[in-house]
Amino acid sequence: MDSRPRFNPAIVDVMSSADPSTNIAQTALALAKSYAFVGDENGALILDNAPAFQKAFFLGALPKSLDKQTWESWMTAEGVRARRHAYKSLNWSGAQIEIDYSLRDGQGGLRHIRERVQATDAPHDRRADTSLRRIGVMIDRTETVAAQERQLWASRHDPVTHLENKAAFTARVGTLAALATRAQFDVQLLRLRVSNLNDLESVYGINYTERLVVQLARRLEDAVRAPDAIGRLDVTDFGLCVIGQDVEGLSERLHADIGDTPYSTAFGPISLKIELTTMRLPAGPEGVGLALENTQATLDGRPIPAAGPKRTASTDIIAALENDLISLAFQPIICAKTGAVHHHECLLRLRSDDGRMISAGAIVQDAERLGLISQLDERALHLARPHLQQTDDLHLALNVSAGTLGDPKTADRYLNQLKDMGPLAKRITIEMTETVAVDDPGMAARFSAAVRALGCEFAVDDFGSGYTTFRNLMAVEADSLKIDGSLIKGIATDENKQTFMRMMVDLAQTVGVKTVAEMVESEADAAILCRLGTDYLQGYHFGRPAPAPVWSRLAG
Repeated sequence: MDSRPRFNPAIVDVMSSADPSTNIAQTALALAKSYAFVGDENGALILDNAPAFQKAFFLGALPKSLDKQTWESWMTAEGVRARRHAYKSLNWSGAQIEIDYSLRDGQGGLRHIRERVQATDAPHDRRADTSLRRIGVMIDRTETVAAQERQLWASRHDPVTHLENKAAFTARVGTLAALATRAQFDVQLLRLRVSNLNDLESVYGINYTERLVVQLARRLEDAVRAPDAIGRLDVTDFGLCVIGQDVEGLSERLHADIGDTPYSTAFGPISLKIELTTMRLPAGPEGVGLALENTQATLDGRPIPAAGPKRTASTDIIAALENDLISLAFQPIICAKTGAVHHHECLLRLRSDDGRMISAGAIVQDAERLGLISQLDERALHLARPHLQQTDDLHLALNVSAGTLGDPKTADRYLNQLKDMGPLAKRITIEMTETVAVDDPGMAARFSAAVRALGCEFAVDDFGSGYTTFRNLMAVEADSLKIDGSLIKGIATDENKQTFMRMMVDLAQTVGVKTVAEMVESEADAAILCRLGTDYLQGYHFGRPAPAPVWSRLAG
């Protein structure tokens, strides 16, 4: 039996059409360094403009149709695995994928490809041996990737010495300090300044001093050892981070190698005058920045700034509450069947010192750790109340934390605040994270019953991120189930996520629970979630969190 891949002749006729519009399309694709193709379920493909593709990738003559094995023989092993996995999701008409991989060209180099494909119904033809065809485009991103890599390198390095710049050096030192602290090694920051560099530049010019600085940088590189770090902090200053070294001995060597040993130049031997200061890195996330400031002050002859009153996470949270710096943002949640806004989730926002509204994620984590989270939960409920009073058909979802539920006093206080809202409570959904139900399903069930008795709906948030069973879900009597966004984002091109979501929807429907998909960020993801029977959709595709609820119809 002939096992070679076969194509529907109707497809081949389209690809080889002499229609002028087709030629225009080929020209446009060529200008964009893109190559259209048609394939089938077996992985074989026909390139629309094979000669241009051959020329771009230094390949020999291509057969009329490329089988899957030939195409994959040019790809890296990692690319083969990624492409095969992505193609598994092209199993229904309208399914789409976008995959990046590398391809070996005819000169032994790597070309970077972005492949965009959509599955469509094959034309009805008795000669066709597949029900689906794949139409796509291959985009040559080699130059783009190279430009991005150059741009990334330039953003992290000094253009003269090619040493790391201050930002990259600071980040590297922070990482080294954290690792060294765990291993109980001493970490020191050395700051070296060339004090006569500006004088030399005024006499000999910038080109001359840049050549001197390059020689200096090479000498510094010879003086350090892995994993020690070195970087250029500004025109005259260099930084070294050393771990577990004899700092006094290193300072002596640097004075001898960098300052006392002359540099050979066209003007004769030149010596550089250097100043050195060292400082043990202070502990904590701000230690590197503090060390850089203090060493600079020392070399400048300025006193080291005295430490001001110590700010703590606890004082920041209390100040935010007392000064009304906490507010709400509203993200719409869409009915999958109608495309209309069903309700909104309330998210905390914090007003920064410069007036910007930022996510309160960090302050929430600190509040949970310090036992202050119940105050944020109560403030969110307090802020939601006037919005419910102003709009009769507004329905809001609010999160409640484990810290609030775990203490009977704070839980009762929260329930009393809900009770005081009277009929407004019927337009509130209380969301509890899955991990709370895992840690204490009995407590979660009691709280669920209490809020439902007040007329609220109850939801389990971030489902799928933990290990909640449907047995626990039934115990808390949830009205809805919010699927964790990590299991939703990119679902249109991930067969495993589709399988999981299909199972979740089926089980939720069995026990009469609604499903909400979080982090829906594309039309393709939204389409497949609707196809799988998801009840509600939430994500940037439908709307970002806004200062006020939005009621416009957002989807079709």
